[in-house]
Amino acid sequence: MAFTFTGQTGSFTVDYILQMIVDDTQRPDKIEEMKRRVQRAVMKHHMKDFYKKDHIDAIYTFLTTDKEQVIDTTLLDRFRSLSYARKFQTLDTQGNPITPTTEKGELSEVAPELAFDGYEFDKLDVMYRSGSDIKIRSSTSLDQLFIGYYQFPIIEPIANLNSWIAVEYPGLIAAEAKARIFKDIGKEDEYKSSREEVAEELLTLQTNNIVLKAF
Repeated sequence: MAFTFTGQTGSFTVDYILQMIVDDTQRPDKIEEMKRRVQRAVMKHHMKDFYKKDHIDAIYTFLTTDKEQVIDTTLLDRFRSLSYARKFQTLDTQGNPITPTTEKGELSEVAPELAFDGYEFDKLDVMYRSGSDIKIRSSTSLDQLFIGYYQFPIIEPIANLNSWIAVEYPGLIAAEAKARIFKDIGKEDEYKSSREEVAEELLTLQTNNIVLKAF
């Protein structure tokens, strides 16, 4: 049974994923539940690992120039986790313009309780999480950072769904949603079959995507 839905994600439409679910479950009456299941499945599989396709680079600019700075992660679009931060230097120590560089600008991530050395002095060129902030102590003044971080996909509203996993592995998302629906309506054999399909599709995804380490 076909239905009309205008959501789109990349070159694949959300209609296609939903139609796969309807074809196998024969429950077009559950289309609204299917949409929610698709959203949850997309988020679940992005959260399973840190994939390079969820990673972006950006320049973070502070309002002041100082040796102690704070990254407000709520200002970063769909922020999930920081992977690195380097000083982005555009001035020399005398304040003269230079070719922008991140050379020797690496900041080390430490736990908050380890942000001090054995003599309880502040460690320098480090960063640590504090709530939604990332606090930085630099050995030099800085007003910009070159950062890399992982993003969450867009799942709401479903008409604006933006997920490379949904685009490249629609079968995985459909199988995940089908499994929950079969479970809810008491079709155990179909549920088990869908779980096996999820495992096969997930293995394909993880085999074909390089995973990057993040902190």
